[in-house]
Amino acid sequence: MPVEVNTFWRRCQQEHCLPTKPNRFVVQTMKSLLCHLEYEDVVHEVERECGWDIFLNIENHHYAVGLLARAMLRVSQCLCYRIARYLFRLLCREEARWEFPAVTFFVELLPCLNIKEWGERILQLFPIYLRRDCREMRLLLLRCLLVLCKRPSMANSIMALTECLTEVLKDKDGEVVGLTLSVLSEVLQDPDVPVASSTVVQLAEALLPLFENDTSHVQLLSIRLFQVLMQLVAEEEKKLLEKNVHQSLLPLFYHMYDENKSVAQASWETLLQATKFLKKWNLEELLETEETWRFGECLLAEDRSRADEYLRQSVSYLHSPQKSVREAAIRLTARQGTTNNFSTSISNLATQTLHFLRAVERHPSFRFRLLQNQLRMAWRRRPSLFDNGWPSICYSGRPHSWRSLQS
Repeated sequence: MPVEVNTFWRRCQQEHCLPTKPNRFVVQTMKSLLCHLEYEDVVHEVERECGWDIFLNIENHHYAVGLLARAMLRVSQCLCYRIARYLFRLLCREEARWEFPAVTFFVELLPCLNIKEWGERILQLFPIYLRRDCREMRLLLLRCLLVLCKRPSMANSIMALTECLTEVLKDKDGEVVGLTLSVLSEVLQDPDVPVASSTVVQLAEALLPLFENDTSHVQLLSIRLFQVLMQLVAEEEKKLLEKNVHQSLLPLFYHMYDENKSVAQASWETLLQATKFLKKWNLEELLETEETWRFGECLLAEDRSRADEYLRQSVSYLHSPQKSVREAAIRLTARQGTTNNFSTSISNLATQTLHFLRAVERHPSFRFRLLQNQLRMAWRRRPSLFDNGWPSICYSGRPHSWRSLQS
């Protein structure tokens, strides 16, 4: 600070016993301003919730901002309306110096705005701030969208955010992805909201990788939403989605063996919908008659043109942390190895893996060392996979992808 300002500041601190730390001074200033506006009730309400202390913690600062906004909203909607308008102008110009607190405060003040009048303008902010690399901001905006999309007047407008929400599905955070899927599910299941075929295809491509997400909740939501997408496509436009539906068949088959019963049930229902979509009546019959164990074999036998792709997909499930899924993959790849020359190498590895799993079950005390040694021996003796058209599973020359089995 300039010398004269610094001198004045020190004199004020001494005369008025002001806090020396800037954050404490700012908190005291806010409390003084609120009292000056005769909003002592707001000061006391925030105090009861320990909000002023939370303001001093940078990591939890946004909780205190939300608490203050809600307390102010209960006392004066008129003042909050003026603040909301001011914040909206700053956020639209991306001039808010503290974006996250500004967005937090603005979202809490939405009840004082007329959604019919402000709805379209408010949604302009979401593509801007959902793209920010801030987990808490994304969660805040997604929760806000989840509330807004339940209003009939807003669902159609939120549909315009599909491209942005599809990008958010790439986030590594399970909670962020789960909320995004919830928002999309709410909007897509609204019968009054038209959905373009291009949007359906874009979403289907983004959903398929989520079937393998580490979070079962995300798996369940993505599988359920994929089922909804198949129902949205008109008969004359189904060809646009065929590729994605074909790619979903084997993952859904394996997830029918998922230890999570909800995921297993959703996978069966979605797989049944997929067979109807592709008009594979024989496969549909197997599912309806509960002959699910034959589904994988019949799928590979029926569609020879995609057998190579299906078997490639199966390889990743050989390393599933779930025993039931892993054994289903081993059975299928081992069985196919007897009838398809190009998959003999995979069949051998799958059969050996099954033996290893059974050995581990019989000797749990030697689980780690036994499995580690046997996998190393199997890898050294393996046939060349390059000669069989499987470059994607050679694991850069070392068997590191098998380590999930060691645990």
